[in-house]
Amino acid sequence: MNTSFKGYAWGLFAISIWVSWMVATRGGVKSSLDAFDRTALRFASAGLILLPFALKFGLDPRRIGWGIWLAMICGAGVAYSIVSAAGFWYAPISHGSVMLPGTMPMFVAILSVLILGEKIAGPRRVGFVLIPLGVIVLVFAGAHHGTGGEWRGQLIFVGAAILWASYTIAMRKSGLAPLTGAAIVCVWSAILFLPPYALYAFMTGGAGLAQASWAEIALQTTIQGVLSSVVALYAYNRAIAILGSSRGAALGSLVPVLATLAAIPILGEWPAGTDWLGLAAITLGVYLATGAPLPGWLRSRAPS
Repeated sequence: MNTSFKGYAWGLFAISIWVSWMVATRGGVKSSLDAFDRTALRFASAGLILLPFALKFGLDPRRIGWGIWLAMICGAGVAYSIVSAAGFWYAPISHGSVMLPGTMPMFVAILSVLILGEKIAGPRRVGFVLIPLGVIVLVFAGAHHGTGGEWRGQLIFVGAAILWASYTIAMRKSGLAPLTGAAIVCVWSAILFLPPYALYAFMTGGAGLAQASWAEIALQTTIQGVLSSVVALYAYNRAIAILGSSRGAALGSLVPVLATLAAIPILGEWPAGTDWLGLAAITLGVYLATGAPLPGWLRSRAPS
């Protein structure tokens, strides 16, 4: 089998899991499980699976520094999980699927320039212009044809994107292996979140978990914890190792389109015409911003 084909296969596998997470999270809004319930299921399962990797490295935050540790735990742990899930209470998946993976590269680039001293040149600059333009289109569309509160979800998604961007920069500075970083985030998130959640569940008679079916709990645990936090990370890392960072990261531009298309038959959510314009702008912006390869005729005309 061709090596590049294997890389794209691993990348598409990871993307399919992320798309499933978005659909499951949006669908979970209509269930008895709230954002706290899904967060508990996510880190209880992922933390248990990744516990050996965290123990092998060590759980002392001073090994990587308190600042980096805090940015990682908040950026990809409990805070990110609750904030990103809360956005789907107000906005449809066509907005969340675009604004979460769509604005992350923009905030990562801003923090990289400010903190890491990186420079952005060529077509990537065009991409970082298209991303906010697409966001503006979605905000405008939500204000005019939405239910009236979609701007809240959009704002929450932007906040979640900033959290993940902080995690990305912290990971770069930490020098940790990807799986080790994920293990630290998931295990510490479980340590910090599960005890107060257990107290909350006890005082409320089990909260949403007591009302949910075993099938629903199993589905959310599998998608939120096992697949999204463990399997997708491994698959994406394999894709990066085979394809390289630019081509591997470019696959992320498929997430908004695939998640939006998946929501049509599964959740019955049809994007409006203006939503498609914002989606197209952000998707193209993400593709260019990641430094993905351009066609020959366009590469010769791209700014240097």
